[in-house]
Amino acid sequence: MSALRIYYGWWVVAGLFVVLTASSGFGFYNLSVYMSVLAAERGFAIAQVSVAVSLFFVTGGVAGMVIARLIERYDIRLVMVGGALLGGLALGLAGHVRSLWAIYLLFGVFGIGNSAVSIITATTLVTRWFPGRNRSVALSVASTGLSAGGIVLTPLSARALHAFGLEGALPWFGLAFVVIIVPLVLLVLRARPREPAGGMGGGTDEAPDWDYPQAIRTRFFVLLTLGYLLCMGAQVGGIAHLYNRAELIADFRVAATAIQLLTLFSISGRFLGGWLVTRVPIRWFTLGNLVGQGIGLAVIALAETPAAVLTGAALFGATVGNLLMLQPLWIAEGFGVRAYPRIFSLSNALTVAGVAGGPALLGLIFDLSGYRAAYLTGVLASALALIAMTAAGAVPLRREPTSRSAVEVPSSIGES
Repeated sequence: MSALRIYYGWWVVAGLFVVLTASSGFGFYNLSVYMSVLAAERGFAIAQVSVAVSLFFVTGGVAGMVIARLIERYDIRLVMVGGALLGGLALGLAGHVRSLWAIYLLFGVFGIGNSAVSIITATTLVTRWFPGRNRSVALSVASTGLSAGGIVLTPLSARALHAFGLEGALPWFGLAFVVIIVPLVLLVLRARPREPAGGMGGGTDEAPDWDYPQAIRTRFFVLLTLGYLLCMGAQVGGIAHLYNRAELIADFRVAATAIQLLTLFSISGRFLGGWLVTRVPIRWFTLGNLVGQGIGLAVIALAETPAAVLTGAALFGATVGNLLMLQPLWIAEGFGVRAYPRIFSLSNALTVAGVAGGPALLGLIFDLSGYRAAYLTGVLASALALIAMTAAGAVPLRREPTSRSAVEVPSSIGES
């Protein structure tokens, strides 16, 4: 009977799937919808409301480093509940404000709250509950919630906003953000296993536990983070402009199909990747996906027919979910679990520069030279990312700390 017992870590993964669905659905994927409706209802220029979107990413990235410190000292669930309440309040109030500065303020606060229930906290929980080979599978399942948010919540949100407007819809979005996330965090998630996961978590973690100051000074960390900044700039820029690129080649039906194909291949590619990375070294699998991203962007850049742009969208999409998943996996493999939240949060915060800048850069190049040049710039960024990650080398060997304070394990307050 005990052999049939489901390891509780998989219930944590299921809870995280739903949390990330709400986080990405009301956050990342809804941003373009909010931007469009704010411009239409409040009379702002697209460029003005675009600043609110950038603030969402920037404040979220910076806040992630503070959140990482908090979850090393306190129960991660308390941090997630606080973030959900803060994010839900900011999102709900955004429907009632009319001044541009208030929109900037609330979107910045929403970014802070959303970061507490997104990739940093989710990957931290997965690394704690799955110390071995099942970590990649667990992370692939949990992070698929990021894509599910765009599939499930964004179409419903768009209909609600167009039917009821900002004042009628956003307060309900803020309430839903809290109601979906908080009960799951309190009732389903647990901060860490009460006893070592062992075989149920997929084996033991072989990575040494690095100290934060040592880890962030390694060539491995610096070049891996630089590679991801370039990689995510190309990825998010390519996604942001895919609809317009496909519509210029064909029509809105082909453009919508391109987005659907990208999402479908992102989800299926992530599931396949979660299984493959248990059998293929993370480094080589990441580099292979970078090559695939470059090929997909090149096909989109050179496409002249609907079939070509749809093929490019599928190739590109197959790498999107994997590359996002592989960054936390590679960092956890290289530096261990103890200081993981702070190490990953810094890498993630620096990567935000690419996330925020990629769409703007491709848009600027499009205005100057068209989408072929814009997407070829994405190919170049992917190639530079490949060079940086190759130069990062394999997982570094840990040096012994020079002082006793470097090896002290942070206290954990109230965790169970």
